[in-house]
Amino acid sequence: MDKTTATSKNGTEKPVIDYHVHTRLCNHAHGTMEQYIQCAIEKGLSEICFLDHLTLDEKGCDLSMGPDDVPLYLYAVRRLGDIYQDRINVRAGLEVDFSPAHAETACKILERFSFDVIGGSIHFVDDANIVSSKRNGNGSFQPDTAFYDRYLDLIDMMLDYSCFDVICHLDVVKKFGNHPPNEFFDKMDAILTKIKYKNVVIEINTSGLSHPANSVYPDPKILKRCFEKNIPFTFGSDAHQPEQVGRNFKDAVTLLHEAGYRHITGFSRQNRHEIAI
Repeated sequence: MDKTTATSKNGTEKPVIDYHVHTRLCNHAHGTMEQYIQCAIEKGLSEICFLDHLTLDEKGCDLSMGPDDVPLYLYAVRRLGDIYQDRINVRAGLEVDFSPAHAETACKILERFSFDVIGGSIHFVDDANIVSSKRNGNGSFQPDTAFYDRYLDLIDMMLDYSCFDVICHLDVVKKFGNHPPNEFFDKMDAILTKIKYKNVVIEINTSGLSHPANSVYPDPKILKRCFEKNIPFTFGSDAHQPEQVGRNFKDAVTLLHEAGYRHITGFSRQNRHEIAI
């Protein structure tokens, strides 16, 4: 039976899930998978989902597992899920780095496996790596209107594929402190409408509070628009070290409450369940 709540120290039931956790297979995370799980248990989480990178574009494939690694990765997660089933639900997922040139291939790979959740993300806008300071001149590039428009176009294209359950770090273009202009949020509204139409979940990704952006992904004003459109959310820490599991989730709960949310979404074999917050 799925465990969807964790008991807090004061005895009340408090749901805490983390649906965005990486492993060493991505070549830029640290710690063993078991260490992530143990940290999640220590912090009172009821569910943890490994959502490690699958990047097929050659520009980023060195920071990702390869297609041949996917079966072993899935087996390792399922094995740990069996070991820890009485203490925490361990979910298996992938964060697929969307690239128009490789989208069909990625979807064909995903069809071969039974994951709990598939996240889609944008890490490259044309040749610019928007998430790695080492790859984009330490975050020194200055995006213009055309850059933001291209980013939104890529999200729009990603939504045309039915293999994604969750959109990861929706406005990660602000990671290095380049917060988008108001026009970006106005254009985002059409994207949110499409997300609702496609019945896709968005994650509130708390890693941005540790980045120069100093803000969750997506921006709180996007959260309010999402609530108005009845778009569901899940939690993601984007942990690359065990101690980062569940980071800043208290802030995430507060922001979701302020936007109007009282539930978040979990997954099992790509079937959803709601968890009260």
